[in-house]
Amino acid sequence: MWPGLIVIPPVAKPTEPTPGALAVAAHLRDRGLEAEVLDLNLAFHRHLWSAPAGARAGRGSGATRARRARTRSPRAAAALAGPDGYRDAAAYRQALADLLLAYRTVGEALGARLSPADLEIPGWSPLASHHLARAARAPGTLPIGGLLLPLARRVLERDPAWIGVSVTFLSQALPAFGLAGWLRREGFRGPLVLGGALVGAWRRRLGPGSPVFRCWDALVAGPGEVAAEALARGEWDAPGIMAPARGVWRPPGPVPNDWAPHPIPARPESGYLAPGPVAPLTVSRGCYWRRCAFCPEAAQAGPPFRAAAPPRAVAALGSPWHSWVHLTDEAVPPRILAALAGPAPGGRRPWYGFVRPEPTLLDPRLARGLAAGGCRLLRLGVESTCQAVLDRAGKGTRAEHLGPILRNLRSAGIRTHVYLLFGLPGQTRAEAESTLEWVRRHADAITFLNLALFHLPGGSRWEAELSGRGALGDHPPEEDLSLYRPFDDPGWPRRDVRRFLAEARTDPVVGTILRRTPAGLTANHAPFVPLD
Repeated sequence: MWPGLIVIPPVAKPTEPTPGALAVAAHLRDRGLEAEVLDLNLAFHRHLWSAPAGARAGRGSGATRARRARTRSPRAAAALAGPDGYRDAAAYRQALADLLLAYRTVGEALGARLSPADLEIPGWSPLASHHLARAARAPGTLPIGGLLLPLARRVLERDPAWIGVSVTFLSQALPAFGLAGWLRREGFRGPLVLGGALVGAWRRRLGPGSPVFRCWDALVAGPGEVAAEALARGEWDAPGIMAPARGVWRPPGPVPNDWAPHPIPARPESGYLAPGPVAPLTVSRGCYWRRCAFCPEAAQAGPPFRAAAPPRAVAALGSPWHSWVHLTDEAVPPRILAALAGPAPGGRRPWYGFVRPEPTLLDPRLARGLAAGGCRLLRLGVESTCQAVLDRAGKGTRAEHLGPILRNLRSAGIRTHVYLLFGLPGQTRAEAESTLEWVRRHADAITFLNLALFHLPGGSRWEAELSGRGALGDHPPEEDLSLYRPFDDPGWPRRDVRRFLAEARTDPVVGTILRRTPAGLTANHAPFVPLD
């Protein structure tokens, strides 16, 4: 049995650790295997806050901006890493603006676009396997490569027998490969494994000859607990493990029937940008709906949905160490929502999560019960308020339910974050206009709003339908790991959709809601950002 280290690489929002690494480490410890989690993403961000790299040079306005970033960002980060930074709306906005200035300044100095949530490097694509392999082969050539070397050395100080790197977001891909390159250059010779949600999304695009395997001993796709347990025992042949050098290429296995969420880990690391420690918790695996036309899981045979028994899900929310709980499920199942309604014996930490606008939320008693049970915000995947669009998309929701659901949540004191998509296949401008008009009518019940241009996921039912009609384009040939397919709808061309969205953001009512959303940290701060 080998003691291991599970690493969270930059760049992701520094408000909490990503949940996958915590779940895998908890599973291993439950089986008597040694495993720690090291959040290098937080370490990366803290370095930027304490001494914004590159915020030194320049002349004129650039030098003034750099000095401001260097002097203000440590104070701003300290304020937002505790409750005091969330007591006053004006002070909160100023602290966030100071931090965003630091990221912008660092990004300009490095030749990259950097924010608390994202990293874009001109000339490098996280969707191109050859670019990822180059980041591992020559990590010093990455603009942020110099910032990754100290992180690699922090890993090696722990003297792990094996290292797992967990990637959830595309913004973590290039840093993860750069980190792997430094680890090898600094002398690590043990097993080096890449896993996480992003690897699961890439799985069908990978082959044994992919350049990504030049720096990793194995990639793990799908539920990572079983694969990680095998690797920790020195075994390589387990569901989800792709290790072509060892002749192993296993599809992911299902989530066990008796799956249950691991209790919230104790003693969280300090320094995250939140009013108190936030515990990410998943009480179900997969999506219970799985019928949306744009969902790859709905079009392909995948692992069955698993949800914890409601009593076990509720029990997992108890933690003396955390101030907030973030339910990271794709959508919290209705039966678990019902179990979370009402005060809990001994109290319950305030929580927030993503839900589908289900008919159960039409009951104002449920909304009041959720508020009493600690719910502070619900993120709702509305997508459109036009029934014809919802039906074509296979959403399974009713447009006439949306307004009453929002009013129930508002009356109960629960914040709402509404997600809308524009440019869906077959959507007309008139249908999009009707959705904006709905927003105007319900503006007093919408706390936060996200307007997004629709991107077509590969492997979905809509991809197959549009391919049959010859409406699909090809992504750049080097981006062999692309998760989306370019398409254009002759009824409403993409360039016109983009113009529509730009105009919508200037609408007085819509713009007022959009400006409430904290820039850079968006939904991760929506539950506790102070409102005017």
